[in-house]
Order: sequence, then structure tokens, then C-alpha cells
Amino acid sequence: MKTLRLLPFAFSLLFSISLFAQIDGSPRQFESTSQLFQELRKVINSKEKTAYQIDWDNVKGSPYLNESYKLGQFFVGDKSYGNVMMRFNTYTDEIELMPVDGEEIGALMKIDDSRLTFENKTLKLLSYKDEDGYEQQGYLLALTKNNDLQLMLRKKCVFSPNEKALTANQKDRAAKFTQYNYFYILKDGNLTMISPKKKDVLKMFPDKKSEIKAYIKSERLKLKKEGDFAKLIDYIATL
Repeated sequence: MKTLRLLPFAFSLLFSISLFAQIDGSPRQFESTSQLFQELRKVINSKEKTAYQIDWDNVKGSPYLNESYKLGQFFVGDKSYGNVMMRFNTYTDEIELMPVDGEEIGALMKIDDSRLTFENKTLKLLSYKDEDGYEQQGYLLALTKNNDLQLMLRKKCVFSPNEKALTANQKDRAAKFTQYNYFYILKDGNLTMISPKKKDVLKMFPDKKSEIKAYIKSERLKLKKEGDFAKLIDYIATL
């Protein structure tokens, strides 16, 4: 069955073609996770007296929001540029495109005011401050639908290489990808980081304290659950 790929020829200019370079701490320079693996292997082995191979077939976790490719629609502003088969790589923070006929994996170029919708979900390219206070630009997943007040989720993925046991009483540790969640409130085009804790929500919306407290209690919400946190923000948007 043919892969659905409805992009016009001019849209091919929107694909990013990354150049190989030495690892400098930024994963965005790589075109795909497979290329990243090769560079990680080089760096790790260059720092080891006895080089060893990472067992990529047994790496725990995943860098992807969804392992399988999904049909998505790409927008810049309100204009649609067609459909793509894609998956979101949370480690490289890129929208990877399904390769066709032996092509290398490519990625959508990051364009201001762009977004991608798939399976009733939306990934938006936004500027934000990370957990260390540095300005960044990347993809965030919308967890709520109200455009005036949205809860956004940023997935940060960390790769840990495998480690060999130092003593006979220890076990080798497998390489793994670990994903961490960071939540933001999107209002009037601005993103503000917020933790899934009642006290922090009350601090951000001080004029709605009584309503928020009552709603959390009546609905028995556990804000560490994404669904419950999103439900609360949806409610606050109606106040």
C-alpha cells in the first residue's frame, strides 16, 4: 500500500537537512535518531580505554511520543500545507517524516507559528523558558482545547548509555531513554511553567482560589495525572 504523502513540491523546502558535526550537547543537529546513535557511540567509545558497543536492540524506553508513524496535517498560521506520515522524537525535539523508498529520515523545518495535528492532538512550535530559565524553542503538546487558556506539555527526553558493572555484586545497566514532563500555561501567546500541584495552581490564579479548591475536592482530582490536570485547567478557562 502506498504511503500517503500529499505535500506539494514547493513544500519540500520546509524539510531540514542536518549536517554531520561533532556532538556539542545539542541533539537538534542530527537528522534522525539512528544518526544520533552513531555519534553517541563514537563519543562514548572515545572516552573509554576499552571500546564497547551499545546494545541498541535492548535499549529501554523510547524517544518517541508514539513509536508508530501517524497521519498528521501541517499548518503555518491558518494555512494547511498538506498531510504527512510523522512521529514526534522527544529527544531530538523534531517531527520525523516516514522515509519512502529507502530515503533517509527527514524532519520538518521549525517554522514560527507552525503546528501539526494528528489523532485529535496538536503539537505547537513555541518559544518557552526551560526548567533552568533558558529561552528555547520547541514542540509542546496541547492537553486542552480552549484557545484562551491552554495547558501545554513539554516532553524532555534524556539518554543514558549502558554501564558495565564495576563489581561482581553489581549488574550491568542497560542504556535507556527517560522522558520527563514539564507543564506550561499558554495565555495571550505567553507560556508560563506550572507544576501539577494545587498550591502552584492557586498561586497562578489567586482570584479564583475558592472555585478551584471546591472543584478539585468535588471532582477528586489528582493533578499528577495528566487528564485530571487538563480537566482542572479546562474548568478554570470557563471561570
